[in-house]
Amino acid sequence: MSLLPNEVKTEHIQNQAVTTPKIADGAITTPKLGAKVVTTEKIANQAVTAYKIGEGQITASRIKDASVTEPKIANEAVTTKKLSALAVTGEKIKSATITGDKLALEAVGYKQLATDSVRTEKIKDGAVTTPKIAVGAVAANQLATDSVTNEKIKNGTITQAKLAFTPPSVARPITPPLVSSELGAGSVETSKILDGAVTGAKIAGSAVTSTKIATNAVTSAKIANAAVTPEKLSFSVPVRPMVPPLATAEIANGAVTQDKLASGVGGDRHIIGTSQGEQSLEGLYLPGQSFPIVWTVADLSPWLPAGARWAIVQLGMFTESMNPNVVAEIRVRRDEAQREAICISNGSTGKTVWNQGLVPLTPSRTVEYQLTMTGVITVTIFISIIGYIQ
Repeated sequence: MSLLPNEVKTEHIQNQAVTTPKIADGAITTPKLGAKVVTTEKIANQAVTAYKIGEGQITASRIKDASVTEPKIANEAVTTKKLSALAVTGEKIKSATITGDKLALEAVGYKQLATDSVRTEKIKDGAVTTPKIAVGAVAANQLATDSVTNEKIKNGTITQAKLAFTPPSVARPITPPLVSSELGAGSVETSKILDGAVTGAKIAGSAVTSTKIATNAVTSAKIANAAVTPEKLSFSVPVRPMVPPLATAEIANGAVTQDKLASGVGGDRHIIGTSQGEQSLEGLYLPGQSFPIVWTVADLSPWLPAGARWAIVQLGMFTESMNPNVVAEIRVRRDEAQREAICISNGSTGKTVWNQGLVPLTPSRTVEYQLTMTGVITVTIFISIIGYIQ
């Protein structure tokens, strides 16, 4: 049967009628293929070449694990984002590749430094401080010539064995004597100074401070007249005139002596008798006293005028009989507010003792007297008035 060109249409062909032998080689062109009709098994091995794959068509899921070898990766195709964390290990880095600008600040710790990796030129001048130097690390070879100066040597360190020469013997005494410039600072210790050698001329002005003065070393003779001002005193100086005036209780007994009284102070002094009772005016005569007498008032107004404030009194005592080691004492005072003004004692048989003194008077011109005994004794008492003070 003879057919015209294009006379056999699709509807003239029975389903499944076109078998492989019916199709001429090269007869099935791209337009003859329906969408998605070319399945995997229709494609021969090695049939899909690079030109058959559209750009961007091969996704990650289409690539078999470990299929992307080094030849498959284009130069500079692996960027920072393509690298996973910790993917770049030491052996992946080419020697001498990491330059200084690739290192973060303080990224190189002591663990990153190899033994002997820090050379002299790597150490900044002045960077090796004392704490960086190990104990005993500085040996003779590490010391530069003339680097050990005087101030670097600890006092007392250099023994004679360290000297490269034998010190010459020095004749004593040294002539001429050593001068100040020949002595090192702090070289003269206390043990080197002879006692009494530091005279006033050797001490610099203001060199003796408070800590240099021993306790109780400043005696009265060491203080210049008028040198002690009020602010140097540890107590308050009384203001003159004192207000209120001193009271009697503030004056110690016996503190006011005759030379303390100014001319005209204390009233007129009147002498009405002399010493040794037989020549004076007797105020009180008590013979044959064998028992103690408690404090008793003696009225002296018969012998002293009104206004008399002090009596000049002479005490006398004659011992008539006694036992061994027995002593009698007589005391005189103004009143119980004052201790005794004068006192005498006697323990020798046939002996008279005397004592004189001032006794303050009460306004009524009385005094008190007392006789004490340490045992059996007989005495005669004299209280004689020599004079008075108004």
